[in-house]
Amino acid sequence: MNQTNIKKTNYHSTVSSKEHMSNLGKASGVTDLEKKYNDLDDMIASDPGRRLPFWVKEVDKPTVEIDWELLDNFPSMYQTCFNPEVYGEKEYFQLCDNQREYNVEWMKNKVPGHSIQDNAIAHASNWLWKGFEIPWTGPRWETDPLHQVYYTPEEFGVPRYEGTPEQNARLIRVAARVFGSPDVGFVKLTDKTKKLLWKCIRFENVEEGYDPGDGTKVLPDKDLWVICSAMPQSLVFGKSTSDSNWAGTNGLAYSFTKIYSGRMLSFLRSLGYQSYGGDMDVLGSAVGFGVMAGLGEYSRMGQMISPFFGSMFRTNLLIVTDLPLAETKPIDAGMLRFCKTCKKCARNCPSGAITHKDEPFWGGDDPWHNKGIKGYYIRGRVCFSYMFKYPTNCGTCQTVCPFNKMDKAFIHKLIKISISYLPIFNKFIAEMDDLFGYGLEKTETSLMWNRNPKDIPLYGLDESRF
Repeated sequence: MNQTNIKKTNYHSTVSSKEHMSNLGKASGVTDLEKKYNDLDDMIASDPGRRLPFWVKEVDKPTVEIDWELLDNFPSMYQTCFNPEVYGEKEYFQLCDNQREYNVEWMKNKVPGHSIQDNAIAHASNWLWKGFEIPWTGPRWETDPLHQVYYTPEEFGVPRYEGTPEQNARLIRVAARVFGSPDVGFVKLTDKTKKLLWKCIRFENVEEGYDPGDGTKVLPDKDLWVICSAMPQSLVFGKSTSDSNWAGTNGLAYSFTKIYSGRMLSFLRSLGYQSYGGDMDVLGSAVGFGVMAGLGEYSRMGQMISPFFGSMFRTNLLIVTDLPLAETKPIDAGMLRFCKTCKKCARNCPSGAITHKDEPFWGGDDPWHNKGIKGYYIRGRVCFSYMFKYPTNCGTCQTVCPFNKMDKAFIHKLIKISISYLPIFNKFIAEMDDLFGYGLEKTETSLMWNRNPKDIPLYGLDESRF
């Protein structure tokens, strides 16, 4: 490239914190609404770091008990309970064919929530989720099908960005908010946390990782950190999980995740650092890393729940980098303790796949259960088979979780404080959640096409929390 053609014409972008408080999460710490930021460094310096409510405690160990000696890496994403290997290829594709037949039948019979337009928005929302694979080492000019240009500091002829781990963590938090993740955490890869990676990932004494093309992936054997990014999904549409557009809710979140991933990978490379992974199934346990990063707690449904937005996120995106980052700790907000008495996801699960046992237990009976976790194990085959009997898949367990509440109502914050400090009231709180009718909406008024378009939050998200 011709270095003489590169000119910097705009040195600072002036940003008003009044305009960007909500989407950059500054509201609780900014008193002068008209303060001007000179540049990104100025904005980062004004943020003391990740803010947690007082009732969310940082702890040295996650609330779910882990036996790190017993814990073993899963071979890959394709050995977990939602993939073809669980059934065998023939049975898996037979399930897929059956789902399509149900879909056609319900459209022809004009079943509410399964119209042509419901299917159209579901299909369109899935765009970019599948069919575009992100390279293991991140976007580069020579591998990007769109031939976007991603210059590194070395290619510009300038030193790479340098900051303390705390400054770097703030930098990533700001970028994450801009790119579309409401909460991020950081886990350093150690002998323990490497067990959360898939077995197909190996370490070599090389300067940079690479993809050898044999089904494995290689990371350099040096200090590495995992950026964990919570990717939200719509609570508004989740309440209509029996409608076909619910599948679009999932797909839209995955599509956003793909876009977010490419941006974050490019951002890290443009800072002068390595980045790996970034696709949704190539690195390791999203729940495991999310729990260790403090994004949420392990729950009865086997997923992670957040103190901020409950279970209403689609995935925890994982990216490995050599940018030094200040680690975030696991949290204790009383949510796993609440799961012991709540059981709302188990009671509402249409397939009966979620256990009703009071206490967590060690290991499960199925090959996709990790024996090193003292948790609640769902019957994945039962869950998966049920989902494929209907055009919509299923998101009932996520949707009915009592932590999915609009935080604008102060009573919900009081309830979360009670769950954290006064677990004696947990059973009563769970019963009140049922009494007030929170969870699924079964009437035709829940259909998105019957709503005033202005009543649908942008991207379907609840803007009061994200």
